[in-house]
Amino acid sequence: MEDASFLIVNIPFKLESLFKLNLSKNEKFTVSSIDKLNLLLFRPKEDQIEKYQKELVVISEILDQERYQHLMNFKAFEKAEGTFLFEGKTELIEEGIIFLKMGEKGFGVLRILGSEINPASLVTLAKKVNPNLFKQQLKFSFGSIEELFSVEKED
Repeated sequence: MEDASFLIVNIPFKLESLFKLNLSKNEKFTVSSIDKLNLLLFRPKEDQIEKYQKELVVISEILDQERYQHLMNFKAFEKAEGTFLFEGKTELIEEGIIFLKMGEKGFGVLRILGSEINPASLVTLAKKVNPNLFKQQLKFSFGSIEELFSVEKED
């Protein structure tokens, strides 16, 4: 996109490198069934609050479509709230969507694309992600979460 407020990337790191614990055979199968991760971020500038609100409405309308089923809500990175949705059959999803909102600082949509992904295993995997390894991978690829959303660090 030509709009500098948006950042669209294919996440380049290996999923296996994010886990602090050994994975079970079922969890390894889940990781192998994930083909691609796409990330869309919107980081509004100070004068774009109205545009940010409009983009939130657009994203909400897309994610409210019947084809997406709600799996769970969660909190992340101390200041963010998120929703995990999926498309496909309950036991074998084709696309997982993680929507993360950081207040007025921005939002992100992570698409998890694959075949025969078990949502229960995906949730279990998410709980096993080592947050420090995840932040290191993000920092290596994009800078810190705080920089992605222009959030000032609090001491």
